[in-house]
Amino acid sequence: MILLGIGDLAKRWNYTRQGVHQKMQYDSEFPRPIAIINTKVLVFSEDDIIPYENKRKELTDITQKGISNIYVRMWHKAIAQ
Repeated sequence: MILLGIGDLAKRWNYTRQGVHQKMQYDSEFPRPIAIINTKVLVFSEDDIIPYENKRKELTDITQKGISNIYVRMWHKAIAQ
């Protein structure tokens, strides 16, 4: 089992920690933490996060993040080199 914290999710989704907290607050389908350490550190299971990501492609797919097409083309060109 792979465990993830808020910082891990922020890196994984290219969000800020605050952005992850906001997503937790406003998205009723956001996975529940499997543990809370010292009353403030939230721990999530990757097994719960992956199905959530699959429902929300904007979290992991740069082409779904609302970036203009020119930046997407530039990104694809850069990684192809």
